[in-house]
Amino acid sequence: MVTKAIMVARFIFIGGLLTLPCFLAGLQHFVLNLPKISSAVGPATDGIVVITGGQQRLADGLHLLQSGAGKALLVSGVGRGVSKSILADELDLGAPAMTLLDCCVTLEFRASDTRGNALAASQWAAKNKFRSLRLVTSNYHMPRAKRVFTSKMPDIKLYFWPVSPTDLTLETWWQKPDIIRLLAREYAKYLTEHLRV
Repeated sequence: MVTKAIMVARFIFIGGLLTLPCFLAGLQHFVLNLPKISSAVGPATDGIVVITGGQQRLADGLHLLQSGAGKALLVSGVGRGVSKSILADELDLGAPAMTLLDCCVTLEFRASDTRGNALAASQWAAKNKFRSLRLVTSNYHMPRAKRVFTSKMPDIKLYFWPVSPTDLTLETWWQKPDIIRLLAREYAKYLTEHLRV
C-alpha cells in the first residue's frame, strides 16, 4: 500500500515537472502575442461594450462613443451601488461627456464573469437590433473575451479595442511578481476556455 502511494506521488511529481515547462512556454507565447493598441478605430459599430475592470477601459469606451465609433455603449459587470454620477466623478467628465453618458450609456449589474458579460451584451444587442459591436477590455483579457464573445454571438460582427493598463509593462513582465501572477492567471483561464468550447 505504501509502495503504491509512493508511485502515485512520483507520477504526480514527474507530471508536474513535465507540465511546468510547457505552461511557461505557452505563457511566454501568450504574452508576446497579446493584441497591440491601435490608433485606427476602424468602421463605426452599432454598439460599444466595455467590460468593467479599470477606469482606462471605461475612458476608452466613452472616447470611442464621443468620436462616433458607436451609437450607444454598454458597461457590463458594474458593481452594486455604482451610478452614472459616480462614474462621471471618477472620470472627471465635462458637460458634453456627461450628456453622452446620460443619453447613450447603459450600466449592466448582473454579469460577474466574461461569459456573463457576453450574455448581457448579446441581450443588449438583440434588444436594440444591433448587428455590430466593438468590445473594449484589457489587452491581457482580450484573447479570452474574444473567444467567449465570438462563440456567444456568431451573428454579430465584432470588432476589438484592447486597452493597455498603465501599470502593465510587457517588456519586463517576468521581473514583477504581481504581473506574473496576473498574466499566469489569465493564461490559465484562457486555456480553460479552450477546453470549455
